Formats: sequence, C-alpha cells, structure tokens
Amino acid sequence: AFIQNSQGTADTRYSGRKNINTTLTSNNDYILHNTAKGGGILTLDYSKFNETDQNFRDEDNNWTVAEYNNDNKDNAALDVHWGTEVVYDYWLSQHGRNSFDNRGAELKSYVHFTRNGQEVDNAYWDNNLKAMIYGDGNLRFDALVSLDIIAHELGHAITDNTTKLVYARESGALNEGFSDIWAAAVEYYNNGNVLNENVWIIGESISNRGLRSMKNPSAFRHPTTYKGRNWIDTSENACKTPTSDSAPGGNDFCG
Repeated sequence: AFIQNSQGTADTRYSGRKNINTTLTSNNDYILHNTAKGGGILTLDYSKFNETDQNFRDEDNNWTVAEYNNDNKDNAALDVHWGTEVVYDYWLSQHGRNSFDNRGAELKSYVHFTRNGQEVDNAYWDNNLKAMIYGDGNLRFDALVSLDIIAHELGHAITDNTTKLVYARESGALNEGFSDIWAAAVEYYNNGNVLNENVWIIGESISNRGLRSMKNPSAFRHPTTYKGRNWIDTSENACKTPTSDSAPGGNDFCG
C-alpha cells in the first residue's frame, strides 16, 4: 500500500544527481512512483514483467551510485523516472498539455527490456501497454534512457493521441521526425533555454557519436531535403512489405 509522495535524490546514469518524486510504501521503503504529476509517473522493471512486484525499491530514498550503478544498469531506471518528470513538466508548462492524452494519463515506463532473454538496442512507445519501453543496449549503445530519447519516445505517445499518422513509409518518417524535434525542445527546456551543440544531436549520451543530427543531418548520412542526397525510397516499388525492425529483415515499416 502507498502512504505518501516523497522527494528523494537519484544518481542518474547520464545526468548526475537529480531530485525525484517517489512514494513511501507501507513496507517503509520507496518506489519510483510520482503521484504528484497528472495521473502519476511510474517506473518499473521489465525483467520482472510477470511478477507481482515490478518496482525498483530503495530503503532511504537516496538512490546512490554505489547501489544502482551496477552490472544490471539499474541506474537507468533513475534516468527514466527523472527524465519522464522533466518531459511531463515540459509539455504542461510549454504547451498546456497534461500527459500524452491531455487528460492526465499515467506515464508508465519499463526499464531493462529484453527480447528472447537478450539485451536490445531499442526503446519505443508501446501503444498496447500504454507504456514506454527501454532497453539496456547491447553491442552498439549503452542503456537507451538519455533525456532526449525519453522525450522522443513520449513524443510518439503524443503523436498517437493527436494525429492519424500511420506508422509506415513517409507518414512513419514524419512520426519519427516530430519525436526528434520534441527531443531537442525538451533538452533546450531542461538547459534553461540555453542552446548548445548537444541539443541538436539525438542520443549523444548513449553512444560516442550520437544517432542523428538535426543541425547537420548529412554528418550521419541522412538527407537535408525532401528526396535530396541520402534520401531512402520508401515507396511500394522500393519497399514492398513494411515490417517491424524486430522481424527478420525488418525495415522499420518502410519508414
């Protein structure tokens, strides 16, 4: 049972020590559940998906490096919880939007996502679970829980609730593009509206180089103009069958 909302400190994986809102339970410990914002912000352990208790727990609400910077990358949960609080505040303060549905929906996240027991280089919005899913990385990336990625994934939830963009081909690419734009906007907001080079890079925290640049897309072999250099043809002639990246030979739904 829950007793009260509390403020703790968290040594995040990428953003240093941050204040987070947690819940004190009847077990006299704390879980990553913020009940003060909208319908709540809840961060859970995907590796315990089928278990009764999926919570991350701490005894004194001081979530330290010594406790959570471990081989399991448990401090990734601290980035997700703090980052989701930041993203919620951004949308409410800058756009007057209360969660992804504008009705205060709970913001639920699962950390330590695996597929067939393997760590994955992926993070995504699951519209069926109504939750954000974050992997711990594998060969290419560290845990996919940096602030811009959290903003990007929550952006997909907002797109799903505000548009009818089919997640395939060019409309799917627009969906991804909007999420990158919001990722940069959230980073800028979190920087106190101070612009630096990292604002324009997506995923600089999880890899040495980043994943994409909104300032110089061609640096990552991405196009700078519609059908310009580095453009990938997603038409039915070039990509006949949209499939998920998780499928054999997956193509991100020809996006």
